[in-house]
Amino acid sequence: MRRAYAEGDIAELINAYKRASDVSLSLRSLLSLLEFFYPLGAFLELAARLDRKIADHGFHEGCRQFLGDLKIEWACDLPERHRAIVETQPVIFFGNHPSLLTPFLVAASVDRSDLRYFMTSYVCRLIPSFEEVSYPMEVPLTRSWTEWRRGGWKRALVYRLVSLLHDLPDTEEVKAINRSSLALGASHVRIGGSVMICPSGGGTQDRRWYPGIGSLVKSLQQAPSDREIYLVPIREENCTNKRVYAHLMDGPIARLKESVLYRGPVRIAIAEPIPLSRLASPSSTAEQIVEILRAHYDALFAKPVPATQ
Repeated sequence: MRRAYAEGDIAELINAYKRASDVSLSLRSLLSLLEFFYPLGAFLELAARLDRKIADHGFHEGCRQFLGDLKIEWACDLPERHRAIVETQPVIFFGNHPSLLTPFLVAASVDRSDLRYFMTSYVCRLIPSFEEVSYPMEVPLTRSWTEWRRGGWKRALVYRLVSLLHDLPDTEEVKAINRSSLALGASHVRIGGSVMICPSGGGTQDRRWYPGIGSLVKSLQQAPSDREIYLVPIREENCTNKRVYAHLMDGPIARLKESVLYRGPVRIAIAEPIPLSRLASPSSTAEQIVEILRAHYDALFAKPVPATQ
């Protein structure tokens, strides 16, 4: 499994996972117990399906077809008066990341061939076609308590499972990789492209925003484009990973959760674009920019539709 993962071979990774049950009775029992709580096999199959859709149809159309096949109802709230800016101008999309569907919902909602995503590198390995439209970011995988607080024990479990496959570089290399990805993203926006960044890092509890978005904006202030750059707030509502897990799992409990707890469409709200030139002064620090954006975002979505738990 480690070899298949390192090579970005999702098909072989699935085969290796299926073969693992044949190794020993104890391993088979362990994997059966894991599948009872977390649909790892179904998740890998889902990643393979998404990879094929993106490879065959591109990011936007591939994600639309993938969501259609997944049969989770979704809707996008994009006011027509903002569509021209959102789909044609240099844009930084930013917002929450409560479920693993977030980047694909955004791609399906916004018709742009130049959309790029700041994404954890392990997701890029699991979905190789997604890697081509992403700037990989390295994040710690063994902070179980932090991930538990963000999204519950299943989120912590997922990170622990990933850590068995993903070799995290040393601290200095992690910093270098992340700085390089932010610089590449800034260059992409500077020439007219669009990127998506999730300042909280994901999960349903996004109390802290990390400084990456501030560094990205600061870089664009220091070396601006010849066109106005916009920041576009986005919020995913009525979805968490728990809803996705229930959808992927078999059995009466999962079906009951889907019919009772997880009703109504998943929603993507796209708010009014913010001209970067009006956001903050050139003397503002990256940390101050983060606080300005966080305050604006919290005020904008002060009364969101409660996410399903």
